[in-house]
Formats: sequence, structure tokens, C-alpha cells
Amino acid sequence: MTISRLIAVALLLTMLLGAWMRWSFAGAWPMGLDYNHLRHAHSHLGAYGVLFPLAFFAWKRLGAPSPSRRTLAVYSLATVVAVMGFLRAGYGVEAIVGSTVVGIIWLLSAARLAHRMRDFTDPLALVPPAIVTAMLCVPLIALNVRSNPEVAQRAVATFLGVLLLVAVTPSALAVIGVRATLAPILTVAGLTGAASLGLLPTVWSRLGLTVYSAWLLSVVLQRSLPWTLRAAWGVVGVGLMALSFKLVPNARPSVIGAIHLLVLGPVLLSLSTGVWKARSRIVETLLLGAVGLLSGPLVLQAFDIHPWTMLLSALGGTLVLGWWAWAAFESSPSTAKSRGA
Repeated sequence: MTISRLIAVALLLTMLLGAWMRWSFAGAWPMGLDYNHLRHAHSHLGAYGVLFPLAFFAWKRLGAPSPSRRTLAVYSLATVVAVMGFLRAGYGVEAIVGSTVVGIIWLLSAARLAHRMRDFTDPLALVPPAIVTAMLCVPLIALNVRSNPEVAQRAVATFLGVLLLVAVTPSALAVIGVRATLAPILTVAGLTGAASLGLLPTVWSRLGLTVYSAWLLSVVLQRSLPWTLRAAWGVVGVGLMALSFKLVPNARPSVIGAIHLLVLGPVLLSLSTGVWKARSRIVETLLLGAVGLLSGPLVLQAFDIHPWTMLLSALGGTLVLGWWAWAAFESSPSTAKSRGA
């Protein structure tokens, strides 16, 4: 089985877990397993098994160092061990061992990317400090997961925010040809912006999120990109800007909605360039509509709008699952021109 097909399997399993939880919230069936265990397995499989392997592909395409096949084999095994551990016991022994191996490989990869930090226009310059910062959140999570769950949850939000905003997102933007504007400033803005979603919800950290959102909004002006990608990145930029100005509450539902909007739309569409077959703009528009149907109701839940939003979000998640299952498995990796060409 090729690496791209393994990523497709991980993507399908991640989305199946997500859809299962969404329909459980909507009352369709019982959760079955411990919700926190399912949630950790879902989020970590998505990060470990989908987003970072796709980022590795992106780095390789851009001529940057990426893990070898042997390292990827160890990485894959560690991902399986960690996810099975999360399902069985949450932050137990297996999850810690698997996650430690994954973290070491991330740190080694970050060290090999460090030379890219000398180019202030390179989006990959943001990745090494992002990975190091995210790893610094891990001890805080581990020390508080049982004694102070609220602090642990805020640390998890910051951990995921740093990885998604400052490591995965720049990788996705780089592969479609978007450049950074003063990468050191964007790095600080992204890190503080991620902290505003979890550990440091202050005026100054929200300012970082504002600056970072402006970079994402600038993708709309990249006329070399198809309108679907420009629109997707623009919507994410607007959404994060709204969070930074507190037009949307910085509450768990809205943050989860923002994460799903970012990952399932522009990030996966950008990172999958050259990995899976490109789709027509009309078909991509259907995906973006489904992502909006999943994410929009989650944001509305932050305004205490609940009964029908659960059902709509579950329906949107199912449509997204179907779209990506078809897109990843229906055909072999594309040899066509990238979307940014």
C-alpha cells in the first residue's frame, strides 16, 4: 500500500470518528466509548496520520528535507500505537509512548527545516518554531490532565492551534505558491494567536491572531490560484479575524468550528495538491458547502443555539466524509498540474 493510500485510510478513519461523535450528539445513537477517548483519538489521528504526512509530502515537493521512508514506517507504527492507546485509555501508556515517538520525529524534522528560517518570505520558516512551541505544551498537558482538567484543555487548544496555524497552514500555503510577508513577524503573530485560543486569551494575544488572519485574507488577492482556494482561505481569515475581535465568542464550540473549517477546506485542498487527483471547481464548491454546513452550526452553538445545530453539523460532517472518501480513494495520485500552476 502506497503512503498516499495509507494517508487516505487515516483520513477516512479520522472522519468516521468525527461523524460518529456528531451523530451521537444529535441523538442518533449512544457514544459507545468514552467521549474524551474518542475525541483524543479523532484529533490525534487527524494530526499524526493525515495532516503531518501530507505536510511531509509538501516539504518534499518544495525541495525541503522530509522524513525518509524508514522514518515514515516508524512514524506510522507510532501513530497506530498512540491512537489505539487514546481509544483504550485516553492519555495512558500506549498514547504517551506513541506520541513521544511522533514528537521526536517532528522535532528532528523541524531541526532539518531550520535553515529555511533564513528566508523571510518562506512560509516553511514558521514550521520549526511552531513544532518546538507545540512540544513545550505537552508537559503542561500531561501534568494537568487529571489534577486540573481545565488548564489541560486550554493547553490542548494551544497545542492544536500552534500545530494547525503555524506548522500545517504555512506548509499548505507554501505548496500552492503563497509567500510569507516577514516570516518572523508572522511566526510571533501565529504563536500568540494560537495562545489566545487556549492558554493566553488576552488583548495582546488576540492582536497576534488579527495579524495572522490578515495573512490568510491576503490569499484572496493571489489571482494565480483558483477561486475556490482563494474563497476558502478568505473565509477562514474572516472567521479568525472575528474571533480576534471577539465578534465570535472564544468558546469551545466556535474554536472547534474554526478548526474544522480550516482543516477540512483550504488546508486539505491545498496539501492534497499532487497527492490525490485534482477535482473540478464545481465539485470543490460542493465540499466547501459541506464544510460550512459542518462548521457553521458549531459556531452558532457558541451563541447557545443548540437543538437543530447538532443535526445540521452531523449532516455536514457526513457529507464531508463522503466527499473526501471519494476524492482520496476514487483515483490514483494526480500527475496533473497543481492548482497553483
